[in-house]
Amino acid sequence: MSGYGFRHAARMERIKLTSVRSTWWLATAAVLSMAAAGVGVGIGYRAHTPVATTAQILNNSLSGAILAQLLLGALGVLAVTGEYGTGTIRSTFAAVPRRRTVLAAKVAVGGGAALVVGLLASVAGYLGGQLAIRGTAIPAASLGDPQILRAVLLTGGYLAAAALIGVGVGTVVRHSGAAIGTLFALVFVPSFAIGLFGEDGIAVGRFVPLLMLLNSVAVTTPTPGLFAGWISVLLMCGYATVAILCGGVLLRRRDA
Repeated sequence: MSGYGFRHAARMERIKLTSVRSTWWLATAAVLSMAAAGVGVGIGYRAHTPVATTAQILNNSLSGAILAQLLLGALGVLAVTGEYGTGTIRSTFAAVPRRRTVLAAKVAVGGGAALVVGLLASVAGYLGGQLAIRGTAIPAASLGDPQILRAVLLTGGYLAAAALIGVGVGTVVRHSGAAIGTLFALVFVPSFAIGLFGEDGIAVGRFVPLLMLLNSVAVTTPTPGLFAGWISVLLMCGYATVAILCGGVLLRRRDA
């Protein structure tokens, strides 16, 4: 048993992740929420042609990521807490005694799956908006446009980072409900607090996940004063790294 390494651990994590219904439900809900938001935005803008612009359509079509980030974040949480809830985490540690290897496998498998789902969801939001405005005077948004492609790809990357933050939070908290609640608070509470300061809070707001998503990542042109989209995604990856490292430290010190 002690000979099981990362490759074996990753294989086990892949089997566990794909065999749980919640994984498929959350992934499907993330894609559908993005698609529905895109279609809804497109239908709404049909009444405003030709006033609406290509950028407005795309920016708002990707707004479904507000919900999708929580769904994929919950997926990341459950990849860890699900085993604590059922007690199977003890069997996992018995098969792979090196707990950091287990966590690394969860990060690799969960992060890879979340990236695929995040990109699918982002493209679904983009396509939903474009299909809904077909036949109107609003110019179509082409993925051949670097700004359009950047927003779509970075949104997918942001969603994957949100899932990894969920893995980290789940490892720290170990309880599904509490971890998902903590994730919700980390996403929304800081943005509400920053909103109390108005424009004066922009210097701090550029570090806040939700504000980064809506004003820097999922838009063709980032709001002045905020980081560029790719920097915001890297910052999200940094948050995920911190959460996972904290989880890794606690994972070694606590009993299963």
